Amino acid sequence: AKEFLPERWVRWEEERKCWVKRDYAREEQESQQTRERGKQGFTQDPKYIPAANPNYLFSFSDGARNCVGKRLALQESTMLLSCILRDLTVQTREGYVLQKRKKFAMAPPTEMPLRFKRREWD
Repeated sequence: AKEFLPERWVRWEEERKCWVKRDYAREEQESQQTRERGKQGFTQDPKYIPAANPNYLFSFSDGARNCVGKRLALQESTMLLSCILRDLTVQTREGYVLQKRKKFAMAPPTEMPLRFKRREWD
């Protein structure tokens, strides 16, 4: 892509007046149907921007051509997190119970209210 177009990942929903995530799989199926109709003379709107495949983006990639800055980026993010946690305490809302999600691998909760407080040093 030569330019950033947020419409590749989100679409404007007029009813709710907000951006919503695009469903790549559904749109790909509709696009296939459109191509089939195109063989019969049907043409698509030239302003249409197809949905981006979410599997095309790899943060650091892997293998021989992986990102040379991967280790530095991970080290920087670890340092940032440690500096934040050094100065702040993190608590959940009183009475909050973590809901376990059954997934193949670890999955974050859909909602987790956190409260950050500055640490008090003696």
